[in-house]
Amino acid sequence: MTRWEAIDHPAIWLAYLPLFFIPWFIKLPSPAQMVWAGIGLAVFLGVYFLSLKAAGWRLIALAVAALLLSFALAFTNSNWTVIAVYAAAMIAELRPAWRASLGVGVFAVASAGLALATGQPAIYWVLGVFLMVMVGIGNISRAALQDKNRELAAAQGEVRQFAAAAERERIGRDLHDLLGRTLTLIAIKADLAARLADTAPDKATAEMRDVAAAAREGLAEVRAAVSGMTGASLAREIAGSKTALAAAGIACEVEGDAEAIDPGTSAVLAMALREAVTNVIRHSGARTCRIALIQQSGGLELKVTDDGDGQAVRPGGGLAGLTSRLTAAGGELAIEGDTRGTRLTARVPQGALA
Repeated sequence: MTRWEAIDHPAIWLAYLPLFFIPWFIKLPSPAQMVWAGIGLAVFLGVYFLSLKAAGWRLIALAVAALLLSFALAFTNSNWTVIAVYAAAMIAELRPAWRASLGVGVFAVASAGLALATGQPAIYWVLGVFLMVMVGIGNISRAALQDKNRELAAAQGEVRQFAAAAERERIGRDLHDLLGRTLTLIAIKADLAARLADTAPDKATAEMRDVAAAAREGLAEVRAAVSGMTGASLAREIAGSKTALAAAGIACEVEGDAEAIDPGTSAVLAMALREAVTNVIRHSGARTCRIALIQQSGGLELKVTDDGDGQAVRPGGGLAGLTSRLTAAGGELAIEGDTRGTRLTARVPQGALA
């Protein structure tokens, strides 16, 4: 709780209550009037504190009770409109605002009517009715502002939740894209090292060194993905893909210059290539894989084709994440598969954002 919130307690507004006694300094009331005024004020205080947490019909009932109490106190030679002002402040807390406005208006008219009907001195009730309207308007405006602030806070909370969900989705997508090929390469190298352990221990040792290097690279990529700074590069991804395909016994052909691509487009296509090559190694059973980078009007096209089983690749988390990436970058993904193999085409505009 801030210092101001601690000070701004509803009880502080009772500081205006002594204005009720101003007429007594001009003309002292009778003992009966004093007693009646004391009872009325005690009842009012109970009504006032009950209204602080009231709403709806309960709030209306308490506000009306306060107004009627002010009318009863009009015959105690006191500044009874002070209580009527509090009643207007109570009814102004209603929702929606039009109900509060209607209530304040009715209360003000009723108070003016009583004053005129009973011949109350204008010096007391005119200012009181004016304050009823002003305090009512002020409370209605304050309540509207509080409602807007609550709506804004709720909206900010939703934005934070959406941002957190989007970040979790990004991390999950990045980890899938980054680790798929790395873990596949580690598995292939480890299997090869196991087969060579007895017949060619030197080659097995070299393969295990490759496994260690791949693991370290994967760890670095995971850390970069979690921090949101993957820094993917298509040229680097092509080199890594050639290594992974070679380890799997798949010949690789590359066409196009990946070095001349802007960083944003390069990062998007790098993730597309990684997912495509991972699927070739895992599912296709292909003997060759061709990677082609084609410049087109308004954008770039990455084609990854193989001569394996074109029916082996099925839509899944990786391809769904890749489609999401490309769509966010203004591009698109197309996959075709038949007996001749699989053809994955990723299109992105120039200057796409990863």
